[in-house]
Amino acid sequence: MNKKSIIFAIILGLIILALPLILYYFVTVNEESAPHESNIPTQTKTVDGLTITLRNATDPI
Repeated sequence: MNKKSIIFAIILGLIILALPLILYYFVTVNEESAPHESNIPTQTKTVDGLTITLRNATDPI
């Protein structure tokens, strides 16, 4: 391989390695694209230090 193709391969490799980092740090989730809060009733219980959240839960009779 000549010097020109080695330089080209290094630049291409840096771009391929840097692209995921650039996307990770600069692409953010907008509030418009975030899921909305649901109106589903929940019930939260703590058992032995573990918190459990139940959706559509009803209290036992």
